[in-house]
Parts: sequence; structure tokens; C-alpha cells
Amino acid sequence: MESKDLSLFLQPNVLKPPAEHGSEITRRLVMNKVGRLLATAHQDKTIRLLDVRNGEEVQRMQDEYLCTSLAFSPRGDVVASGGVDRVVKLWDIKTGEVIARFEDHTYPVLALAFSPDGDMLVSGSGDTTLIIWDVDDKFKIHHLKGHSLYVITADWSPQGDRIVSGGVDATMREWDPISGKMTAEHTDHSAAVQEVVFSPDGQSLASGSSDNTIILWDAESHPLKDDRILQGHSAEVRCLTFSSDGKLLASGSSDKELYVWSLESNSIEGTATTLGEIDGIECVPDDLSFITADGSGAIVRWDIKELAAVLRPFEELLEEIKVDPKLTRKDEMISKFNEIIAQYDEGTLRDKRVFYAQWQCKKVLGLLKAAVRKS
Repeated sequence: MESKDLSLFLQPNVLKPPAEHGSEITRRLVMNKVGRLLATAHQDKTIRLLDVRNGEEVQRMQDEYLCTSLAFSPRGDVVASGGVDRVVKLWDIKTGEVIARFEDHTYPVLALAFSPDGDMLVSGSGDTTLIIWDVDDKFKIHHLKGHSLYVITADWSPQGDRIVSGGVDATMREWDPISGKMTAEHTDHSAAVQEVVFSPDGQSLASGSSDNTIILWDAESHPLKDDRILQGHSAEVRCLTFSSDGKLLASGSSDKELYVWSLESNSIEGTATTLGEIDGIECVPDDLSFITADGSGAIVRWDIKELAAVLRPFEELLEEIKVDPKLTRKDEMISKFNEIIAQYDEGTLRDKRVFYAQWQCKKVLGLLKAAVRKS
């Protein structure tokens, strides 16, 4: 994959600032189907529901054990959690109470995914197995065995006909949820498969690995067929999400880099850097934005904008200055520059591309020299 000039700008909007105490560290992050609520699991053993628009907490559920996996029911009324206690719990988001407990794993539950209709739930565990549960009647349907090491990710196809899992054994496996049979095994990754996620239309699947790569799979093929490899991260790829239209893929890594890939050009079109290793990422449905959780405890919404539009006001000011090389309207130009700056938040102004555009304007307006003299 060859890199090219970036075309997208990721504008940050902090929903939750970095944690001041270890208990506030965010361990897991998931979003409901309509994109209005986030469910977050924290180091203090709480599961919190946050408003996607402003990060305001609307519900808090207290567990006795650390949460190691989360999933939001497509029905929107239930959050599933898996913990170090080896138990899957279903939480009523209105009352904040546990309404069901599923117990049959022998190690912590590390992966959860609901079926598209919300009738079933699959859990993956450090015990190397997956279990499919009946959500309404609350019983075990199938016990899936095949991985040789921890199962750490799973996703259910939008069509409901396939479950894909990934594990520390560096394999991906496909399962028939009706029969409980394993239908395929994939060994394309050379290290742990950290994340598998289907595109909204179910035509593609992306897998991210500790081998630092992302593989895009043709999910219309049975079994999956590897299509493309995306390389760019310098450390393990921990989380992935598709945009609602399936044209973009966002990836988060332990290298603290958030990349937004164009799936038409197979190139990185937008980048951002987080304060900590990225542990979770979600796409806001029907909106061009992504939400990340990282090791600092921060939760940030990244609104995707065309980079050209973000830089245009600075470029237009520079063009205006060029036609007045003697700066006969210097005070007016400085006033315009300050008005432009006032339109951007601090996070945007710190971006290296926007910072360089500011620097160019300051240079031609003589503001850099003025700053030196004042110091």
C-alpha cells in the first residue's frame, strides 16, 4: 500500500477527559444500534451509559468484578457484559439491574456479540471456547470448540448466518450458529487476532492483528476470502469499525494512532493521535464521525471533515495578503487572522497541518517577529 496526501481531517471533541484516578480508566466501549448511547466499562467495576452527543452519564451499573467485554443488544434495551468472574450478565439499561446470568465458561469472558435480531448472544473466553446463548429463554444453545488459545474477539454477520471469531492462536474461525459447527479456519495473520468486524452490509469483514496488519475479507464468499492487506500501524491493531456507508474503515492501535482508511483507494486518508493506546472505537451511525476510548481514560468523538475545507480560510487569507505585499492593510489582515483562529477549538489548532497554516499566516504578517521581541 502506497501512502498519499491526506484528504480528511479528524476534528476532536472530548466527551470524557483523561482520567484523574485509575478507577476512571475506560476498559471497554460499545455503542447502541441507533448511535445515541455509549456503554463503557471502567476500572472501578462500573458500567456506564453515556450520551453520544455530549458524554453526559445517563445510567450507572455497579458490578462486583472487572468487565472484560461488552455488547449492546440490537433491541437497545440490554447491555451484555463479560467479566473476570467468568460470567456473562445481561443488564436492563433502564433499571441498571442484572436480569440474567449465563455461567459455563471457566476463564474470563473476553468477547461478546449479539445476533442481528438480538435473540442470541455469543461469548468468547480465555478457556478457548465460544458459547451461543438464547437471550429470551436464557439457556445455552451451542458450545463451540476449535481455538487452541484465548478467544478475544467475535462478530455476528448482519445476515445472521455466520459467526467469526479471532484468538491469541493467530487464527480466525467461522461458525454456523444454527448447527454450532466450525465451517472454516483462517491462518493468514501471524500473531493474535485482536478484532474482527463485519461491514454494515455484511459484504466485507475486517480483521486486525498483533502482527500490525489489517486484512479485508470478501464476506460474500463462503468461506471468507482474503481480499486486501492494509499496512500502516507500527504496533498491534486493537480495534476496527466501518463507517455507516462502508466506504471508510477506522483503525486504532497500541501505537496511539487512529487511522481512517479509504476502502476505494486502500490508503490512509485521515490520522489522529490519542493520549493513550486505543482500546475501543465505534462509528456513529448515519454520521461521519468515530468515537475512541484510549488508555488515558479519555473518550473522544472525531468528526470527519474534508481537510481542504479546514485549511481553506488560512489559504484564502494568504492569497489576500499576496495582493497587498506592502501590508498597507496589515491591521485588517491581523483582525481577519484572529477571527479565523477563533473559529477553531484548541484540538484543531494543535493539529500539525493546521498549525503550519497558522505559522505561514503569522510569518507573512510579522507576528512571529513580534512574538520574539516581546519575549
